[in-house]
Amino acid sequence: MKSMLFTDNWERSLEFQFVINDRCRKKAYVCSPLGAADREQYLANMHAARAYMYLASKQLGIAARAPHAYLPMLLSDDVPAERGLALEFGRRLLEQSELLLVCGDYISSGMKGEIRRAAELRMGIRVFDENVFIAVRKLVTQAGGDKTSVVLDRKHPLLACRYPMEDWSYREAG
Repeated sequence: MKSMLFTDNWERSLEFQFVINDRCRKKAYVCSPLGAADREQYLANMHAARAYMYLASKQLGIAARAPHAYLPMLLSDDVPAERGLALEFGRRLLEQSELLLVCGDYISSGMKGEIRRAAELRMGIRVFDENVFIAVRKLVTQAGGDKTSVVLDRKHPLLACRYPMEDWSYREAG
């Protein structure tokens, strides 16, 4: 069953958060898995990152940015120079954010670096999955950050889901 939040035009609605410059909205960086065992799961993770951005906008009122939701369409992870460019872009975007949103139900190796960097920047971190929350607090402490900057949000369970929407019809097209 498809979530009622995800209407047929939810991605179009997401695009408008970028064309409307609302300086009052808090800017957040979406930290979620990208790497995967196969192409289908990799694409599903990209799509999930877009869904997390949409949910953050609709449910939290936050302008959320997830570079891994779009950059893999432009830059190849298999080409070292392009991977480096994508990682640098993501790092800079993270540094321009006010909050880190840790979405999904596990922490990938790439996410660990983003969490450590957020801890170094003394950034607030919001986590949606209880098991991930414990791991994030540990990472923040190891990075010399304050574990009290990590908050568990149980009010938005879709942000804790690996795939926040069940309608993955694009999988059949690939």
